[in-house]
Amino acid sequence: MGESLGQYFRRGRKEKGWTLEEAASKTRILPQYLQAVEDDNYEQLPAEVFAKGFIRSYARSLGLNESEVLAKFNESGGLFYALRDEREQLQQQIREEARRKKANKLIVAGMVGLALVVLFVATGQDRDRARVPTESLREPPPTIVPQATQPTRPEPPAHVEEPAVLPEKPPAEVPSMPIEIERNFSPGLPLEGIQPAGSKLVLEVEAIERAWVLVQADRDPSQDVLLSPGERVRWSADKRFRVTLGNAGGVRISVNGKLQGPYGGSGKVIKNLIFTR
Repeated sequence: MGESLGQYFRRGRKEKGWTLEEAASKTRILPQYLQAVEDDNYEQLPAEVFAKGFIRSYARSLGLNESEVLAKFNESGGLFYALRDEREQLQQQIREEARRKKANKLIVAGMVGLALVVLFVATGQDRDRARVPTESLREPPPTIVPQATQPTRPEPPAHVEEPAVLPEKPPAEVPSMPIEIERNFSPGLPLEGIQPAGSKLVLEVEAIERAWVLVQADRDPSQDVLLSPGERVRWSADKRFRVTLGNAGGVRISVNGKLQGPYGGSGKVIKNLIFTR
């Protein structure tokens, strides 16, 4: 049995006399990706188009035959990526269906709340109309009026003010959180080196696969974003972040310029990651 793609790369690197870190510096590819290539561990590699780019660049740096390398990659990784694409599409459909159901529940809840407000206002109006002062309901005692005189004209009944309609409570404003999305950057470049302003925490998430991310900065409302490969998103906070990853293997994370994780493979859902100082 011939050597695998990973064994082929490892032999080429050792013939050059390079360590894995030296190869990463020369190719500008993260060491964990080069390690995954040499271990034939496709689960730790990004989407197929990015993985092929890494393999081409690595082969070119080592002076290996690119056509032979791609043939080995297609032979060993083709089935894996086909199955992973099917799994990602299914997971994306499941997430979209869950989001649609959640939106429908919010719409129904809003309609029920509005109906209760209208019912409360209408009931309050009927109750106020029925609440007439006791004194106004008492009939005045009969008086004997001499025939020579004209009967006195009765006083008009006291005016009962109509109750004012209670105004609907305006919806509370949801504070917006700072979010910046950078598109069309070169994937795989380091996330280190971000200098936060003042005492802020800066969270950066880079998508190497299609991934969904939910972030709560301090105690602000949570904010979610669906990232495509080649997009990077940034948040800032005063004290902490709470993060949920819909595809842990599809993102890279840094906090104040320090790379975090990894937290799982492709398609792995990780909830409630806490980042503080």
